Amino acid sequence: MVRISVLIIFLFGFPLHILASLSPPQGYLINCGSTEEKTYNDVTWIPDGDYINVGNASTIKFPNLMPMLETLRYFPDMSARKYCYMVPVTKGANYLVRTSYYYGGFDGGDVPPVFDQIVEGTKWSLVDTRANYANDMATYYEVIVGATGRTLSVCLARNENTTSSPFISALELMRLEDSVYNATDFSMYALSTIARHRFGYEGPMVGYPDDQFNRYWEAYTDKNSVTTSKSNTTSVEFWNLPPDAVFSTGLTTSRVENLTVQWPPMPLPPADYYVALYFQDDRSPSLFNWRMFDVLINGEIFYKGLNVSTGGTMVYSASWPLSGLTTITLVPDVNSPIGPIINAAELLMVVPLGGRTHPRDVIGMMALAKEFNKTPPDWSGDPCLPAGNSWTGLTCSEDSLARVISLNLTNYGLGGSISENIANLTGIKSIWLPGNYITGTIPEMGTLRQLAFLHLENNQLTGSIPESLGTLPKIQEIFIENNNLDYTIPDNLKNKTGLVLQVSPGNS
Repeated sequence: MVRISVLIIFLFGFPLHILASLSPPQGYLINCGSTEEKTYNDVTWIPDGDYINVGNASTIKFPNLMPMLETLRYFPDMSARKYCYMVPVTKGANYLVRTSYYYGGFDGGDVPPVFDQIVEGTKWSLVDTRANYANDMATYYEVIVGATGRTLSVCLARNENTTSSPFISALELMRLEDSVYNATDFSMYALSTIARHRFGYEGPMVGYPDDQFNRYWEAYTDKNSVTTSKSNTTSVEFWNLPPDAVFSTGLTTSRVENLTVQWPPMPLPPADYYVALYFQDDRSPSLFNWRMFDVLINGEIFYKGLNVSTGGTMVYSASWPLSGLTTITLVPDVNSPIGPIINAAELLMVVPLGGRTHPRDVIGMMALAKEFNKTPPDWSGDPCLPAGNSWTGLTCSEDSLARVISLNLTNYGLGGSISENIANLTGIKSIWLPGNYITGTIPEMGTLRQLAFLHLENNQLTGSIPESLGTLPKIQEIFIENNNLDYTIPDNLKNKTGLVLQVSPGNS
């Protein structure tokens, strides 16, 4: 049976059958490459056709494979700058995004390709499943990101090390409650999951339904003593809403000793991290049951004088610098009647977002993509970002809100019509669409005050020449010959100084 492991930056293994259990949480469980719904352990995985329109599907021939890994979608088009899923979301809400990969030799090869994955216009991580695949393991990645619009894009992209087609087996989006990780400004940052453990526990991984968002809590034990809780904790009182199950066990030590836990068990790259630690007194509820201790991370005070009761406590930092191996030390207060305890912890890397395309330009480009036929395969996701993965034919500014400054799809074979929403591209300087099969009329472009070059020659356009073109202050060239336009030229174009206007031959 194929197993799956976490590979965000580090690897954690667990049995694949835990991926889907009981009813799904609020969100999407998408079976990539599948054409039909598949149910496994009462979870329904849906086909991906409604969320992507590029790539090819393939079936993996492997015995005892979990249904969500039996198919995949791969992307052989080397000309595309990215391949994007677009999933409906609630604007302003935060989502846990999980991508899963099992290569299975679908292309006849022995080694999986290496490629990038992109969320909402930011390069999120490298996908490298080679080590896991060599050990009959699948791989997943997880990030928490805010939705800035009504759809959320998750994309794959080739890089200089990509030698064959990028692929994906499954995609999951889980909506989080507003309180979860709410100290993070998701308009500026994403959180990439590094480790999430329940301490003093050796059983199977905890996910849904214990965790309503299907976060994966792995088992963690070490040389410290293990304790079992004798009281109940109501996790809804915690901002991050951890599952009640993670408080049922913990690590502890005697009253006069420090509790030292090396966690996570692997070295970390230098970065800022979101750190959340969870504690609960394991004794029966009583007015006299309390524990007090200081919390240190790598010898620095993380929280001083923490008083832990049977009701439970969480302490966190939204941005804590870490590097290398990490040690959590709990130092008991001299008056504390009992030693320290820790039940669970989360560690997520703070990932600065790479900006996004200006909303006006997103609206404009999405409308063009909808009205045109035979658009490039990468015309999905963020139009401009990340840099190097913009839509084919676009040149964009390098502002934090990137603007489209040029559109060039000369002789591309486009059909359809030019959307009136092209008027949203108020930063554009040149439009080159000659030599296509574009029909319909030339829309009003009076808002395009930066436009200098407009080339629409050799198409199948009809109607009149918009008078608004004569109001553009920076226009230098208008080439519209060899269409089926009304030859009448507006006076403000006839008399415009410095304008090269090419109308004939080929119009009425």
